Amino acid sequence: MTGTLTSARYEVADEQAVQDLFVRTGWGDGLPVVAPTPERVERFVAASGRAPDEVVGVLPEQARELTVEKIAVNAVAAGCREEYMSVLLAAVRALTREEFCLHSTTVSGATAPLLVLSGPIVEQINVNTSYSVFGPGHVANATIGRAVRLILQNLCGGVPGLYDKATFGHPGKFSYCIGESRTANPWEPLHADRGVPADESAVTVFAGEAPINARNDWSHEPGPVLATIADAMLVSHYTGGCVLVVLGPLHAAIMARAGMRRADVQAELFRRAHRSVADLVRAGRLPPDTPAPAEERRGVVRRPEDVLVTVAGGDLYGYSAVIPYWIGGHDSTPVTEPLHPRS
Repeated sequence: MTGTLTSARYEVADEQAVQDLFVRTGWGDGLPVVAPTPERVERFVAASGRAPDEVVGVLPEQARELTVEKIAVNAVAAGCREEYMSVLLAAVRALTREEFCLHSTTVSGATAPLLVLSGPIVEQINVNTSYSVFGPGHVANATIGRAVRLILQNLCGGVPGLYDKATFGHPGKFSYCIGESRTANPWEPLHADRGVPADESAVTVFAGEAPINARNDWSHEPGPVLATIADAMLVSHYTGGCVLVVLGPLHAAIMARAGMRRADVQAELFRRAHRSVADLVRAGRLPPDTPAPAEERRGVVRRPEDVLVTVAGGDLYGYSAVIPYWIGGHDSTPVTEPLHPRS
């Protein structure tokens, strides 16, 4: 597709002037950027196969239009490669869906949009699914997540301290992107459980807090491992949202050897992740005058399918990770978008 770029252009003296411009205007995230020159942006637009003025998503609350060109500008600045554009377009489609409630990532809690890539795209663009999956060292994870942050900041108004009122935030607000392991996952890919054909590629977006480690090295049976993971879930909110559980490869293998399906894992974690009203009051999670019986049990999630289960991470020790949801709970629903939607 061809078209004329319409973004404002700035004449700068050198590379340092580019960095200074991004600092002065507030377009950056505090790290150095790649200069989004017209030539680079044009290459990214061309790689998308779309016209630069095509609207990819519209913010429901603000009626802001996110175009291919604007997404490309931020992708270049974040250090992305051209072949990441299909992922970013799918991510923007998901983020701007009303049920995701993008506002959930700008509230006072420590929440950021987490991207989980699944399907063939993971190998095609070399997304990290193994050791330090939430950490540094991999171009695709780091720059795709960073591009989403710049898009939220520059196109959606999510400027820290202005529209984004996070009290503390967390490192995922710089970049929060992982891949599902296709070799360690004993089940169908995450997106197949969420309406996308198993052989396709997809991105799932989730309004999540920082990961919580759940370590169980000593058991080789599902019960104790699930108890450990459910215990980590208990620090979440009790407002009816979804929780993302990233099973480490060793834990996933334990479940598979016992004949458990993903749905069985979801059901068991749902059953275990409850606390009594009395316990929540003692922990200061509920006010003392809560109008409910002390023995009433409250669940972290409302139903088993609200426990999203994927597989990633290193396979040296028995770890999994729990990603709690934002305080608004069911107001934000995880969204899964295919990279190449069928018309």
